Amino acid sequence: MKELAGQEPDGILPAAVYLTDSREEGAEVDYWIGVVTGPEVAAEGLDALDVRAGTWAVFDNHGPYPSALQELWRDVFTQWFPSNPYMSRTGPELLRTQPVEIGAETDSQLWIPVERGSRSAGA
Repeated sequence: MKELAGQEPDGILPAAVYLTDSREEGAEVDYWIGVVTGPEVAAEGLDALDVRAGTWAVFDNHGPYPSALQELWRDVFTQWFPSNPYMSRTGPELLRTQPVEIGAETDSQLWIPVERGSRSAGA
């Protein structure tokens, strides 16, 4: 798959595609492992997930794995979204991270598809 990659975010990525509007524990999710490519790339023998163009909120993170990632995901949905004029939109949530031993420090990026919402910041 690495040879097919050609766009940001780079590298092999997990992608979570929520099948309902809920992100509560137990919500239905399709979980993908793949790379970001352009529409001209043929991936014979592999499934493709078409992702529409749009705006992404990108969150950088550094800390012990996996607790720092769990806290990042929590903070994005409980602090960042309520204080910004964006809402999550349909599309995969991407995570770029290097696998490490539990408790080891790692750098990560969380990519969330967003669109400008109708509420104002801080509302």
